[in-house]
Amino acid sequence: MPAAADPATVAEGSPMGAAEPATVRLRHRLEAALAAAVIRLLGALPPRRRYALAGRLGAWSRHLDRRHRRHARDSLALRYGAAGVEDKVRTVFRELGHLGAELPLLERREPAGLTELVVAEEGRAHIDAMAADARGVVVLSAHLGNWELLGHLLPHYGLSPFHVVYRPLDNPLLDRHLRANRERHGARAIDRNNASRPILQALRRGETVAMLNDQNTPGTGRVRLPFLGEEARVPTALARFARRTDSPILPVFLLREGPERFRLVALEPIEPGRYPDSEAGLRDLTAETVAATEAAIARAPAQWFWVHRRWRSKHAPRRLAPGAPPPPPWRGGTLP
Repeated sequence: MPAAADPATVAEGSPMGAAEPATVRLRHRLEAALAAAVIRLLGALPPRRRYALAGRLGAWSRHLDRRHRRHARDSLALRYGAAGVEDKVRTVFRELGHLGAELPLLERREPAGLTELVVAEEGRAHIDAMAADARGVVVLSAHLGNWELLGHLLPHYGLSPFHVVYRPLDNPLLDRHLRANRERHGARAIDRNNASRPILQALRRGETVAMLNDQNTPGTGRVRLPFLGEEARVPTALARFARRTDSPILPVFLLREGPERFRLVALEPIEPGRYPDSEAGLRDLTAETVAATEAAIARAPAQWFWVHRRWRSKHAPRRLAPGAPPPPPWRGGTLP
C-alpha cells in the first residue's frame, strides 16, 4: 500500500490556488509544512512518550486559548460545580492533545492494521447486524474519544461503502490530505455544505453514512431538547435522513483507553420506523439519538469536546433544565 501523500505537497499542481492571493497560498503551504513536520516528529517517538508530550502541550494550550477554555469551564462548572473545575478543564485539554498524538496512526498505519488498536469491543453484534442489513445505515457518533480514527476504522468492520459527512478544513492543502487519508482507509467524504443529495443517494444504495450530531450547527431544522442536563438546539437532519430512507441509526463511538489503545462501543440500533411520520415523531426520534450520545459521553466525559460553545444563549443566563439528572462521574482521562 503506498504511503499517504505529504500534506505540504498533496495539492501540488492543482488549480485550487489560482484564485487565492499569494499571501494566502503561502500561509496554507507553511501550515501544511508545519503540520507534516509535527506529525513526523510525533511519529518518531515511542507511544507513551508521544502521548505524554502531546498531552502536556494540550494542557498548556489552555492558557493561550482563553475563549475555548472559558467555554469548557462554564459548562463544566454548571454541571459539576466550581470546586475542581480547573482540573477538569486541564484534563479536557490534555485529552484534546492526545488527539495530536494519534495523528501518526492515520499517517503510518496500513488500513488493515488499524483494527489492532482496538483492545476492547462492546456491542460488536450490533455492528455485524448492520453490516449484514441490506438497507443503508446511518452511523451516529460525536466529538468523543477519537472520532476521526473511528471513521477510518469502521469500513474494516463491514460497514462499506462508507461515507463521512464533514466540514472541509479552511486550509485546502490540509483538507485534501485529510480526504486522501480517509479514502486510503475506505471512507469517502461528503461536504456537509452540499450533503443532502449524496447522503440520500448513498443510503438508498444500501451504503453507510456517518454523521456527528453533538454540536450547535447552523440551520433551521432543529428542535429544543435537553442535552447533558441543559436545553440545546439539536439538528433533526440525521433523523430525517434515516426516516426518509428507512435506514437504522447505529450509535458508535471510539474511546481512548491508553496510548494506542481504544475501546469500540456500539449501542443498540435505533429503528426510525418505530416513530410516526409526523413532527412529533421526528422530535422523539431525535431525542433517542440524543439519549444515545449522552450514554456514550457518560462513559468518558473527559474525552468529550467541552470546548465547543454547544449551548448558545444571547438573551438568558445558562441554567440546567428543571429535574435534570446529575452529571455522570468524571472519568476518561488516560494519562497524568
